[in-house]
Amino acid sequence: MNDNELKQHMNREDPFDNFLRQQLHSNYIDDNGFAAQVMASLPAQKPLKPWLEKALIALPVAIIAFLVLRHLPWRDLVQPVYAWFLLLDMTSLISIAIAIFFALVVAPVAWILNSDS
Repeated sequence: MNDNELKQHMNREDPFDNFLRQQLHSNYIDDNGFAAQVMASLPAQKPLKPWLEKALIALPVAIIAFLVLRHLPWRDLVQPVYAWFLLLDMTSLISIAIAIFFALVVAPVAWILNSDS
């Protein structure tokens, strides 16, 4: 559809669009301030605690991740990694262990401590 056809289509009168436009611009029904009183009498919304906000995000993400990881072909993934692991020397193993420790412990703790401030 080229620009001219699009402009012609947009300029065409549509009964449903006219109905929606009429409903949007219809007059307000006066309720003698009832709606304002109801809104004013509602209690103020209490903010969630930061740890609860994080838990509400982390729990569903963890459950979904568990369900996805549960269906992976673990045997086909682990056997080549285990064979590679058996061929490593001690310095490579220590380097990998330090990298894993940093990724799984230090980085998340630093992120949590940094996000609270």
